[in-house]
Amino acid sequence: MTIKNKAGNIRLPNMKHPCKDCPFRKDTMLGWLGEKRMTQILDAKSFVCHKHTDLQCAGHMLIKGEENDFVKLASRLNLPTGLTGQQLIFDTQADCIAHHAD
Repeated sequence: MTIKNKAGNIRLPNMKHPCKDCPFRKDTMLGWLGEKRMTQILDAKSFVCHKHTDLQCAGHMLIKGEENDFVKLASRLNLPTGLTGQQLIFDTQADCIAHHAD
């Protein structure tokens, strides 16, 4: 599904910035999801935002990069995702899992 903005340009159905409750943010609650659940989420090829379930999660897209199927497809189609907020997200998937395991 593609969405067009007011100028008629294609806007992909993804969050552009990790929301304040994104589980991939460094400032998320320690141990929130647990190691097993976060590992499952990071093993997924894509992930929808838990607040805006009609949009892809910016945090998952940022932490997985080209391992995220939505990012990979957008890249192959030369469509910008408009992602921002990389500095808010864990540097590695292992760091994210460890944070949720505590």
